[in-house]
Amino acid sequence: MMNTLRKLLLFAVLISLFSTFHSFGQTGAEEGSKFGSGKDSIRCLKNLSLYVEYYRQNNYEDAIEPWTVVYHECPRASKNIYLHGEDMITDEIENTEDQKRKKILLDSLMQLYDKRIKYFGQEGYVTGKKALDLIKYGENTAEKLQKVYDLLDKSIDLRGEESSAAVLVNYMNIANSLHKNDMIEDKELLDDYSKTLQLVEAQLEEDPDHKMLTRAKETIDKIFENSGAATCENLINLYKPRFEENKKDLETVNKIIGLLTDAKCTDSDLYLNANIQLNKLEPNADIANHIAQLFYEREKFEKTIEYYKKAIEITEDDEKKAEYYTELATITFEELEDKITARDYARQAIEFNPDNGRPYILIGRMYTESVEDCGENEFEQKAVLWAAVDKFIKAKQVDSDLADEAQGFIDSYRPRFPDKKSIFFQNYQIGDTYQVECWINETTTVRTSE
Repeated sequence: MMNTLRKLLLFAVLISLFSTFHSFGQTGAEEGSKFGSGKDSIRCLKNLSLYVEYYRQNNYEDAIEPWTVVYHECPRASKNIYLHGEDMITDEIENTEDQKRKKILLDSLMQLYDKRIKYFGQEGYVTGKKALDLIKYGENTAEKLQKVYDLLDKSIDLRGEESSAAVLVNYMNIANSLHKNDMIEDKELLDDYSKTLQLVEAQLEEDPDHKMLTRAKETIDKIFENSGAATCENLINLYKPRFEENKKDLETVNKIIGLLTDAKCTDSDLYLNANIQLNKLEPNADIANHIAQLFYEREKFEKTIEYYKKAIEITEDDEKKAEYYTELATITFEELEDKITARDYARQAIEFNPDNGRPYILIGRMYTESVEDCGENEFEQKAVLWAAVDKFIKAKQVDSDLADEAQGFIDSYRPRFPDKKSIFFQNYQIGDTYQVECWINETTTVRTSE
């Protein structure tokens, strides 16, 4: 009696050379029926019953010969012929160390899949199985990569949204390998990524809690992100049309923002527009604040102010309101040179957070830059610095974190106060109350630089 290994090798050779298999009479393969006719049908049924019994006992050694008869003579008898044959071949592949023998078995497995397609259809599904088994059992060669890629591509085209998670992930992985070996260009990899992503997302839309599909999506994303093809230009070309088509889909918008963030493409218009859209779909103070900063980087200050105001409207956090008002004050003062409006914003910031010293420093700076614009003489102009230093002192008092900065301003401007002689000639004494006019319109205290 042959040992198992020799029988399985014979079995593999018989499969690969099935076209030479011949029996007398009309077999099922020849006449297009399940079992043929006459003695041939009896032969088929007998061998079918015999191999199934051995197969159920996991006795592949004795199942192989009757199975081979059924496989060749009555291939339409049952789809189980191919399911059982797949089990027996893969079992032997996994238990064979002889690479030549393994290759024969793998070739036979591929022929088995082709024959299954011929008689039982499901071409897309079975083609996917062919590809996955080639990945699992085939040699790692460029030729195999290309063959697997073509098979997976065909399977996906045939099955569409019914493609399995394993097929989609492996397709993206093989495409990435081809890309790394300069066998496909960036654009092809982008197209493959877009195709697989849309298919897995479509399935997740039907079943959002499907764990395998969720992991597949994460894996596909990670493969692409690490592929080297995820450049800003490529990502924008890929996602701009999808963004325009799916602006109301929160998941798509978030996905685009995440990818562009990871790829450091945050200076793109697509990134800005996606954030604007996200804030429309889900108004959020942090997002509005972020959009304001993006506009600031583009030196679009009016839009910057618009989104800081949106952030203020949305948030219920007083400290955040104070922070946003401080930013408004800074931009309005430094970029738009509108001191009056800037001071109003700074005062609002103080109202929402009295312990923040930054608005006081901003107001003090506004006053120091108004010295030449306020007052009809040198004394009145220098007196503006009294009001300015009052703000720096206040900043130091309320916010210890800004004490050194505030003191630096105090030390810088105090020597420029009016001297005693000037104070005397203006009919004031040290400690008197003084009204600073102009747009400042604040009461301060007379002091000297001496």
